[in-house]
Amino acid sequence: MLKGIIPMTYCFFNKNNSIDIPAMRDQISLIKKLGSHGIACLGLATEVNKLDFIEKKKIIELVAEISNGSLPLVVTISGRNIKEYKKLIEIATFYNASWIVLQPMLKKNTTDKDCFEFFNNIIKVINNQTIVGIQNAKEYIGVGLEPSEIIKLYNKFINFRAIKGETSAVLIQKEINKYPNNLKVFNGRGGQEIVDNFLAGCSGIIPSLEGTDFFLKIYKLIQQKKISEARKIYKNILPSIVFSMQSIDSLVCYGKRICAYRMGINKVYDRRPGLLPTTFGIKLAKDLAKQLGKFN
Repeated sequence: MLKGIIPMTYCFFNKNNSIDIPAMRDQISLIKKLGSHGIACLGLATEVNKLDFIEKKKIIELVAEISNGSLPLVVTISGRNIKEYKKLIEIATFYNASWIVLQPMLKKNTTDKDCFEFFNNIIKVINNQTIVGIQNAKEYIGVGLEPSEIIKLYNKFINFRAIKGETSAVLIQKEINKYPNNLKVFNGRGGQEIVDNFLAGCSGIIPSLEGTDFFLKIYKLIQQKKISEARKIYKNILPSIVFSMQSIDSLVCYGKRICAYRMGINKVYDRRPGLLPTTFGIKLAKDLAKQLGKFN
C-alpha cells in the first residue's frame, strides 16, 4: 500500500545544461538510504516542464535502476501531446511503477472540463494492475477537478485509487471526507502543514527531498500518536519550508540548493527559463542548509 513519505526527486544540471547524472544517482541513493516509503520523479520539483522526452525517460530509468525494486516507484506523467503521454506510461509500466500520477495536458485556455475529459480518456490506456491517480493542483497550475468529478473517475476506473493534491490541510480534509476510504490522498507543498495533513486523513506526503529525514521522523511520531513531539520537529524545519515554497520557481531555485548543500554539492546550475538566484538568496539557502545539517 502506498503511504508515508515519498520524496520527489529534483533534477540536477551540469554547467553545459545537461542532466548531472552522478548527482541524480547520489540523490536517488540518498532517498533509498534514508528509509523513505517510496520515490517519486518527474513532478513539478523535477522541473518536468523543462525536460524533453529523452530526459524524462532517462530519469525514470535511473530511479528504477538505483532503487532496484526496494521502494515503490511513483512516476508523474506529463507531455506535449497524447503520444508522449502514452510512451511515458509504457516506460513507467515497464519499470513496474507502483503509481502513475497524471498531470493534465495544459494548452492555452485549458478549462477544468478539459482536464476531466483528458483524464477520462487517458486513464483507460493504463493497465488495471497499476495504481493510477491525478495531480490535482489547481493552486499551482490553474486548473483541476472538483470532488464530484474525482468520484466519477473513481467509479469508472478500478485502478484510479490515489490523488496527489497541493492544498492546505483544511481544504484537503474537506475533500477527503467526500471520498471512499480506499481512494488515497497525498499532499505535497514541500511538507507544509505535514502534521495537520496526516491528522486530516492524508495517506502520505510527496515532498521535495531537502527535508525528508525530518519528515520521516515526524511520520514515525505521528504513527506513535506523539503529536506534540512531531510538531516540535516540524517547527525546526518550518523556516526552510517557508523560504523554499514561495512558488514552484522558488522551490527549484532555492529548495534544490538547500538539498544540494545538505548533500555536499556546492555548485548548483539552473536551467532556464526560471528564477535565477541572488547572492542574498544563496546565502540564506546555505544558512538554512547549515541549520538543518547533513542528511541523517
